[in-house]
Amino acid sequence: MKILARFSLVGLLTLIGVLGVSQQQLPSEVTVSITVSMSGGYYGSSTSVSFSPNAVTVAQGGKVNWVNQSNNSVGLASPPAGFQTTIAPQRNFEFIFKSVGAYPVTAAAGSASAAMTVTVLAQAQQAEEVQEFSLIHSLQNLKIYPATLTVKKSVKVRLFNTAIDGSHPTVIISKDEAGQQAVFGVKAVDVEVGILTVIEFTPDTAGEFFITHKLHGHNIVAKLVVK
Repeated sequence: MKILARFSLVGLLTLIGVLGVSQQQLPSEVTVSITVSMSGGYYGSSTSVSFSPNAVTVAQGGKVNWVNQSNNSVGLASPPAGFQTTIAPQRNFEFIFKSVGAYPVTAAAGSASAAMTVTVLAQAQQAEEVQEFSLIHSLQNLKIYPATLTVKKSVKVRLFNTAIDGSHPTVIISKDEAGQQAVFGVKAVDVEVGILTVIEFTPDTAGEFFITHKLHGHNIVAKLVVK
């Protein structure tokens, strides 16, 4: 278990994403679109922010170009990477990632926000295949987003975990929903608001397993399918 960074989260995140790192040459430049949507209802209007894609991988020294495709200014920040800026409507922001690591990036417009992960690998790391997923834990909604992950057997899995509310101690991957039969050598981890906690393991058995909070009494469970 690794705790990579602490960062600010406001509102519901759209960090839910999946990224496979294959043996192909990693890109030196990636473009990410940012959109802001507004909707009205009986109780007033609401705003949402999203990244597309919401998880990317670049080679060390590579550049990520964020394009604000909305008509609203968007705040963009990654304290671990060392930038905080505002992107005007229909404008862009570029950043070169010089150091290897996993960098959480947040975008905010008004009270709405979204988050994504930029993974930077050294040239020597590019041959390793890794299945990467982001998980959002919510005590208020009693859910993990996404509710089901499907991964390949015998290929390393890296899970980026954070919470949008509540405290989530002793989250475990188990054969049973109760969390009594831990698998793949993964130890229980704590998932907290504003902290990116990384779990790495290599699933050596096919089947259905559970990412569960029931060890600490919360009825929050997601399914892990290994094929």
